[in-house]
Amino acid sequence: MLYGSRFGDLCHTEIIGTSTCGRELVAFHLSSDPAHGSHPRLLVTAQIHAAEYVAGYVARALLRTLLREYGSDPTVSALLRQARVTIVPLLNPDGAHLVWQHRGWVGFKGSRVTANGVDPNRNFPFVPIPGRRAWNSGSGWRWSPYYRGPQPLSEPECLALAQLCKRERFCAAVHFHSFGGVVFFPARSHPQSAPVFDVFRSVFPAAQRHCRYRPVPEPASALAGQLDLFLLHAFGTPSATVEVSRPSLALARRPLRWLHFFSWANPSNPDRWVENDVPATVCALLALLERTGGRPLPAEHPELAEQVPE
Repeated sequence: MLYGSRFGDLCHTEIIGTSTCGRELVAFHLSSDPAHGSHPRLLVTAQIHAAEYVAGYVARALLRTLLREYGSDPTVSALLRQARVTIVPLLNPDGAHLVWQHRGWVGFKGSRVTANGVDPNRNFPFVPIPGRRAWNSGSGWRWSPYYRGPQPLSEPECLALAQLCKRERFCAAVHFHSFGGVVFFPARSHPQSAPVFDVFRSVFPAAQRHCRYRPVPEPASALAGQLDLFLLHAFGTPSATVEVSRPSLALARRPLRWLHFFSWANPSNPDRWVENDVPATVCALLALLERTGGRPLPAEHPELAEQVPE
């Protein structure tokens, strides 16, 4: 129960499920409301892909910042007084363990997947949308690094997160990945989502201290099975993927490390990216709260939510 004794008035933890190998999936719920129940909800997740440790590093730094700076930082205080922020800093603990156990030498697929070899960010329910598939679209082939699994929500990690989202009905969500230095979000996929996603064109990059990330709207046809589109279509939750950091130029000078995907996905100086992304995320969450009015948008495909068991 991390932070439970010192910050009990602001934070409580919840085990939302377990992984295939039995590792706990922990959610931290933060709010100034002692009951933690009456405020609008915002979601932050990280490390859905196995090797993206810097994503979880930044998520945990965000958690610490919200706890430690409540009452002293006006933006943090305003956020936690108006909303409940749920942070799930490690969505793929089995994959992360495998990457660590093999010292990062896991290949491209191993850098992404669960214990079952499934890309968890392609394992969510989806409605097929006409259009051009992307190079990284979900695949039905088991050998693919984008293998979407035998059926939606086959992975217990994805099922646990989907059940959390069905229960909480978040008004907006941010997911930390690495390492592209961009922000992905669904393009033209909901008539009311444009002003919400504009936060990542204006508020978020304006608050980044070292490197401003480029916003990249992705066509919905390329997002089958991905978390962002699932949340938007099933629950009306505008959801964006923040690709923390950029590959170091020093890595390109070390050819023997080119296949070491941990090195690609994680910078040698993660604290620089904490400085870059945590204050910007706090500002973005407050802006998302304001632009959504603290409520999710109307769900365009509520039948997707019906695929999530209670």
